[in-house]
Amino acid sequence: MTKRLIITIICMVLMSGAKAKSMSELWTCLPDSVIPYLDRAHRVQMMEYIKMGLKADVDNSLAEKSMVDTLTADYIHLTLNESVVVELKKLPQTGGDSLICMVTTWKGPAEESRVRFFSQSWQELDLSHAFHEKELANLTEELIQKPDTMDEKRFGELRSMIDPMLVSAHLSPNDNQLQVQLLTDLLSADDRKAVGVLIRPLFLSWNGTTFQKTE
Repeated sequence: MTKRLIITIICMVLMSGAKAKSMSELWTCLPDSVIPYLDRAHRVQMMEYIKMGLKADVDNSLAEKSMVDTLTADYIHLTLNESVVVELKKLPQTGGDSLICMVTTWKGPAEESRVRFFSQSWQELDLSHAFHEKELANLTEELIQKPDTMDEKRFGELRSMIDPMLVSAHLSPNDNQLQVQLLTDLLSADDRKAVGVLIRPLFLSWNGTTFQKTE
């Protein structure tokens, strides 16, 4: 009985270990359809460069440079080209295997981000309300705050100047936190300065199910 128990435990440990994939493995098995112009051969080459201590940049299929800037045990930062940055973060999931959060940020003419979630087998997950129990685009009201000394009329005037409302998101390489911010890059310098008193970043922490606001 004791031998059977030991064998069972060993098998369970081996099976659980088999499920856990490194960020390097997750990156190389990412479907080509997720990032169409950076195929598996390119991704494998990047990981090989990192192992050799070399700069992990390759020429993608659009003849542009793509580079893995940061690789940790649970995070990857990729400069896809001059205009697009991709971040991948492995997040623990309550009652299941870790999932992957993918943030894609377009940089011009102003930053705007898209956040997606995947299983470790790269099946896209529907977590549209994962941001403080809202969708990312619906966080704009929480990214604007009226100063106590400002009257409602002036607040309304400044708020109406923020159009369109572009939301930028960035994952932390050090913890399971997501920073969300409203961008005003399309405004003139004077208007940016004026509305700047209303803008505040929002810090969300992953709790195993959703990103929740950090007080």
